[in-house]
Amino acid sequence: MKKVISVATTAAMTLSMLSVPAMICSAAEDAASASAASFVLKDQLIAKGLDTFTVPVSLSKSTTITSAELKLSTKIQFGGSFKAVVSGVESKVEGLTATSKDNTVTFAGSADVKKGQTIANVIVKIIDKNGNAASAIPENTSFVLSMDSAKIGETAATSADNASVVLFVGAANKTDSASFTLASVNTTSKTDVKVPVTLNGSFASVNTRFRATNGAKIKSIELKNKNFELTEDAQGCIFAPLPKAGDTDVVDTKFDNEVIAELTVELPEDAVSGQSFQIVPKFIDAANAKQESINLGKVEVSDIIYVMKGDTNLSNKIEQVDATYILREALELDVNKKTLLPSLWEQDKVLTNNDEVAATVDSVGIEKLLAAVQYAVDSNADEKVNPADATYILRYLLDKGVDAASVGSFDSYVETLNKK
Repeated sequence: MKKVISVATTAAMTLSMLSVPAMICSAAEDAASASAASFVLKDQLIAKGLDTFTVPVSLSKSTTITSAELKLSTKIQFGGSFKAVVSGVESKVEGLTATSKDNTVTFAGSADVKKGQTIANVIVKIIDKNGNAASAIPENTSFVLSMDSAKIGETAATSADNASVVLFVGAANKTDSASFTLASVNTTSKTDVKVPVTLNGSFASVNTRFRATNGAKIKSIELKNKNFELTEDAQGCIFAPLPKAGDTDVVDTKFDNEVIAELTVELPEDAVSGQSFQIVPKFIDAANAKQESINLGKVEVSDIIYVMKGDTNLSNKIEQVDATYILREALELDVNKKTLLPSLWEQDKVLTNNDEVAATVDSVGIEKLLAAVQYAVDSNADEKVNPADATYILRYLLDKGVDAASVGSFDSYVETLNKK
């Protein structure tokens, strides 16, 4: 009982003793104005023996569509006797119809579309030189599906980041013991976000490229295994060692959950609290010493979730309500051993009125978002949410109200306090 009273009393005293005026957030704390929506396609993998890719089409921003057009083109990478063609499209949004002709997808009707929502599936078939459905596409064959142009109404809707995607034909059978993992990361920083890449299994060769989504950029790749090399475009890595001295053939090399590389990722300047980004492998071309393709049993992409330091209610600014959220969460964790934050977000309609938060929940789930927020509000660096974290926010707002020019950002304020 003493512990319960202690937490409750601390919460009450903190709120009553520190009367914090409402603050007007600076321009730097406000989310940047929304840009026009663009179409987004995703890299796709099919197993050997199949001949059809299904490519989801979504939007980078929420918007209303009454008419839209998407012109596509396809090509096989590195040459070859097969080709990919857009054979159809299926609308996934009520109120919109979608048709395709000569690699052009046309939308008509009217619908409000949320960011990340699949509005249609484009069907891409692989055919042989005679125009027949391909029946024996080689493993590790890749095609590129490009957006040559796109528009919503009369507004251009093509982003350079999403201008093309890779369609990759993997091996037919999975090797359950083999895995490729890009670590998920919670961050309060938009720069120099580190993403470790881990490999497990036995391989004679590995070739992969990485893609960052939602406006994030891969700034650099630091190799952790000396036998890997960077690709020419510096967006991937290759493992293809020559036979060792005295050997006539390449042999398999075993990787025991080894970190082979670390990506440094930069998030866009206008990233807002609760926004998520992914680092994904465009493809993984892996083989053993017998030159047999390996279909890895597990491939994990990196979910990067950005939350502004101390922003408990995901408003993208630091305000008194953040301290209140923290105090209520700390009390609930102490008394009932469970979280209160999702219900608070539901109550304040954060999960429905904030497009970026809603898109994050749709793509990675509420549990990952919760972990990111709890990480971001731990200002006193004790790895848990408690009333002390609320005190940091309240002190910051008080000092900022007195002399905003000298206080700076909440991140720098927390760093200064933690050094004392």
